[in-house]
Amino acid sequence: MDQALRNKLRSVVTQCRRLLEESIAQQLQGRFDIYATDKKDGVKAEEDVPLGHLTEEERQARQDILAHFKHIEALGYKRKETLEQLIREIAFTHLNRLCAYKMMEVREVYVGGQKFREAVSKGLKSQGFLFYLADHPEDEKRYNAGDQEGAYRHFLNWLGGTLSQEIGVLFSPTDPANRVYPPQRVLDEVLDLLNSEELNGIWSQDETIGWVYQYFTPKELRDQARKESQAPRNSYELAFRNQFFTPRYIVEFLTDNTLGRIWYEMRKGNSRLKDESCYMVRRPGEIFFTEKEDEPGSPVRAMRDLLLGGTEETLPPFNVGETERLVHLAHTVDGYERHPFGDQFEGEWWPWAKLKEIRDSGELPRFSTQDLLDVLFCQARADRHGGGYGDWDEIFYDIANEVRRRCLLGRNEDATQEHLLRAMTAIPHRTKKDPREITILDPACGSGHFLLYCFALLLVIYEEAYDDPDLEPGLRADYPTKDDLRRAVPGLILRHNLHGIDIDLRCTQIAALALWLRCQRAYQEIGLKKDRPRITKSNIVCAEPMPGESEMLKEFVENLEPKLLGQLVMVVFNKMKLAGEAGSLLKIEEEIRDSLIEARRQGRLGPVATQMSLFGEQIPAVRQQRFDLSGIDDAAFFERAEAKVVDALRSYAELARLEDKLRRRLFTDDAVQGFSFIDLYYKRFDIVLMNPPFGNSSRQAKRLVERAYTRTKSDLYAAFVERGVSVLTHAGLCGCITSNSFLNLSSLEQFRNLALNEFRLMLIANLGYDVMDDATVPAACTVVGKPLTGESPPILFIEARDVENRSSILSMLRSDDRSCIHLLAANAISSLPQSIFAYWLSPNLRQALSDSNRLGSYAHCQFGLHSRGNDDQMFRTWWEIPPSVDFNVDWPIVKLGGDPEHFYRDSHYVIDWRNDGHRIREIAENAEGGTRVRSQKAVTHRRAQV
Repeated sequence: MDQALRNKLRSVVTQCRRLLEESIAQQLQGRFDIYATDKKDGVKAEEDVPLGHLTEEERQARQDILAHFKHIEALGYKRKETLEQLIREIAFTHLNRLCAYKMMEVREVYVGGQKFREAVSKGLKSQGFLFYLADHPEDEKRYNAGDQEGAYRHFLNWLGGTLSQEIGVLFSPTDPANRVYPPQRVLDEVLDLLNSEELNGIWSQDETIGWVYQYFTPKELRDQARKESQAPRNSYELAFRNQFFTPRYIVEFLTDNTLGRIWYEMRKGNSRLKDESCYMVRRPGEIFFTEKEDEPGSPVRAMRDLLLGGTEETLPPFNVGETERLVHLAHTVDGYERHPFGDQFEGEWWPWAKLKEIRDSGELPRFSTQDLLDVLFCQARADRHGGGYGDWDEIFYDIANEVRRRCLLGRNEDATQEHLLRAMTAIPHRTKKDPREITILDPACGSGHFLLYCFALLLVIYEEAYDDPDLEPGLRADYPTKDDLRRAVPGLILRHNLHGIDIDLRCTQIAALALWLRCQRAYQEIGLKKDRPRITKSNIVCAEPMPGESEMLKEFVENLEPKLLGQLVMVVFNKMKLAGEAGSLLKIEEEIRDSLIEARRQGRLGPVATQMSLFGEQIPAVRQQRFDLSGIDDAAFFERAEAKVVDALRSYAELARLEDKLRRRLFTDDAVQGFSFIDLYYKRFDIVLMNPPFGNSSRQAKRLVERAYTRTKSDLYAAFVERGVSVLTHAGLCGCITSNSFLNLSSLEQFRNLALNEFRLMLIANLGYDVMDDATVPAACTVVGKPLTGESPPILFIEARDVENRSSILSMLRSDDRSCIHLLAANAISSLPQSIFAYWLSPNLRQALSDSNRLGSYAHCQFGLHSRGNDDQMFRTWWEIPPSVDFNVDWPIVKLGGDPEHFYRDSHYVIDWRNDGHRIREIAENAEGGTRVRSQKAVTHRRAQV
């Protein structure tokens, strides 16, 4: 979707939001007598109000709306905030549903065995509505009597009901949007906007619903919120201030280098993904060594060790006639893993074709090390079996010596970046997994863009796993034919592989919708129509507090035995109060374990002792006991306690599903969400992908973040990365797009040290500004994992700030021009001041920086004046000041940064220093994050941006 089309969509969504919110507010006030008053935080929303103009259906709708109002209020919102939240949720749900219907209309979607018919493209004349009237005589009668609006509203409710079993969040029957509809004239205006010809082509695109989400919150609202407060004031602000849609090429880049990379390594390079994942970074010197010749003392193992650590003396050249050494070299790999006999290239078996290409080109350096060794391996096997394609002629020794040259050059102190890139790098062995065991998490999933692309890669992964003999019986045991598998895969992917969390319920709506639509497209691609399997399970979770209705919680807890179990459930509810603010950063699984440890410790101490007083009275010793351990006479209880707490929460979440009272059902639905969040973080994930929030946490979550993330608390994205790596499986990978401030910002030095010393940094692409719409920070893509045994290869940096078309950032790895590639070992970065990721420095300059004294040892260094957005009150250009003013005293020259210049740049700005800077001090010291102000002459320089 190009910029012009996105701008059009932005305009349409903004108009739709205004129309819907105004209309919903008017409906609530004019029809249901629910509205904000002039009093501070005043809202009129009484239950017992005589409203004779309402029908019985409308009176029930009003009770349901009030139940929603009270349910939101119970989460801690003020009354006016509650009403605003209710209006916003209803408006957004209506818009999402209408967009969903548009997307279904242009795709071959089948629901309940029936093809989805046109529902909104022609409003009241839509084909699906006319068919509905034919099947529903009462609404047809209503329509013919002139109540077309009522009939259409019933149709939309019916349509949502048919979809609710598969897309539960967006089409939930308990949603307040089912009770409050905009009048038909407003609905027609909204549909006219959505049905405009300029938008015709967007409804078939998976990413459209994500752009709708981003544009629902106007840029002006984000700008205003940032101006009023540096930190988000609540979870709603935190969500929309970080509401930036991730560009497709960024999604592919990070997913190709995490999910794609892991499967590529499990298959030892024999995967379609090596070609289809066009952004996967593969260094020319990567090698999959065989595990079959790994016995200590074997000549093949010795040769492999020499390849990885040999010297000129221990790894001499391969001379013609040294066939045995050549065979040992060849058997360090297993070429059959990548090139079975069915692997054909231009009508020949791959090794034969590749050897011919090598002979014809005469340019060994342009071939990858893996390909060179695979050719040697296949020659060795052919020679061993008395046939094949020729003797050990000189070309094979040339190949062996090219491999040797790359090994030694990569360890040379004077190695160039090209030598380092081609240096031999052993890829650690990855055990293959049944695809159903590969788990993926996006802890800030937004509209699910990462998960959508993962879905596409997983379709390939399932098919390759089905044909992989190493994974038998596996999928074949459950799906006898590949057609059976293809029918099942969309549901398997949503059930087993993809997991998403967000603090914004709107995100979970559209992410679930987007994934459901992606499943429908997968069915369409295999020609499956009426008998499509229903998609009934997904793992998209809203991180929100457990429901706030205390009386319902008390009712549940009182029935739990032993008492300790109820107390532990109460702990969970209390800890989950910040789920909506902290989201994935809330370590709820650790909170549960800590409470159990405390209860176990209390159990070991035994009951509170008593002592005899002077007068013979029994007086309890003073010791506070948090938990009631009565009824626990089995020490093994604590071994099962964590599972019991989780089971109790699950039972609680399912207890009232069949209750008639809407508020109790809302309470239960939120409990289900809360439990799902807890349950999800008891898992570990092979891949974590994210575009996390940047900047400060909300005020409510600030203390939690500072306590739980002491080394990464300076910026939310750093804490998210720490959390993401912590939930990875062994050898799992985390890919994220964040601000690039971690490369050099002093406040993130601890984060850099954490990444260098406790993570496995693999890849960083420095992208600079203008990567995401409306984002004002420069960005970087990072792939990081848990550390593995053995030496890690150098970190690969891609300098892409000056690349005009960033979507081709990896073309530099596939061409002769690799000037934007930098390889640097972690210990080389650690030796730099503050461990700054200055990857572009030459080795000599890095050495000089490491050995030299810093400027701070000679002079006092500090940041200049922080204006905190008050430039217009603090500064002027000198020509704005009357010439009669004493510039040295009242309006002295000040440096304000600006574009970088060599050596010196004139300043046109002066600062208001009248009355010894009284006004400036007042502004700066009262501003959020205020700073001390003093007048002092100094040498200044602009703060450089990495």
